[in-house]
Amino acid sequence: MSYAQFGTIQASDYNTLVGTNPNTSSGTLNTVWSTGGTTAGYGQTAEATVAVGDTVAATKWANLVTKTASAAAHQGTSITSVTAPVSGGTIAYLSAIPTNLTTIYTSRLNAATQGSTTANSAVYGATWVDALTFTHTVSFANGDAARYFFNSGGQLKITCTHANVATPGNQLFNGLASNVGTIVMSSPISGTATISSIAYSGIMKQGGGGSAPSPYLINNGYYALTTSNANVFTQVVGTGAYTSSFIRLLVKSNGPQGSNGDVGSVVTLYTVWDEVPNNLTVGSGSTVTVTAQAPEVTNLANTWGAITIAGSVTGS
Repeated sequence: MSYAQFGTIQASDYNTLVGTNPNTSSGTLNTVWSTGGTTAGYGQTAEATVAVGDTVAATKWANLVTKTASAAAHQGTSITSVTAPVSGGTIAYLSAIPTNLTTIYTSRLNAATQGSTTANSAVYGATWVDALTFTHTVSFANGDAARYFFNSGGQLKITCTHANVATPGNQLFNGLASNVGTIVMSSPISGTATISSIAYSGIMKQGGGGSAPSPYLINNGYYALTTSNANVFTQVVGTGAYTSSFIRLLVKSNGPQGSNGDVGSVVTLYTVWDEVPNNLTVGSGSTVTVTAQAPEVTNLANTWGAITIAGSVTGS
């Protein structure tokens, strides 16, 4: 018998709403709240099902209601308010419960706020005339930890800086680095995720200026990563004698590590600075910073764990 008005509530009704774990079906709590699969799942403690024939305690229904509300609060999603039942009370049919579960699934990649940051800056400490390659690796404990990070609103942010020293080479890359703005990697491979009130595609330029990046692969978020480098963003100077000089971002992962739809536990980002042609001397101090912006931990527990970022730079 399905959960319906005037029906007798059975364990199977509750189990259908909670879902097994792992689960990837829309309309079940554990799909969004716990392990889930691919783009669903925050990694929180799963709500256990009830054995067929057992009484569904009021506390179990209360857990379903409160965890649904916590997921919605994390997302900034509007759902219908439901009063959790108390021990000894009557558990009434509420059409809002399945509707709310579907709503939090649809909005699962949104996040109303974010949490702490971890950053690494790689700095080239000498002058150069050709090209630099900055390499950053962002490592998670395992594939699911990476999934939980991105599914819960975590992002990777890349910024470039160079001092505005009054020589042509320094001014060239000071301006180019400024035009890059902040490159943000979120989860999507299509559509957007609304995080801290901003709708993000998988790769998105924030701020900056200059000409439009090309290529600019906006749908290459975390879930688009493979073990091959993808050129997702190239900002060129666009004007003057050094119009073809560029800063480029290439990304890859170490490939799927688990069985729940991750695409890797290590994200590698290569930021290439290239002077074209190689005539100007660029001063020391060229810098790329990669920042991991973690999800919030008010409505969610930290299930993505510690994030390690290592950076290095080579060139001449």
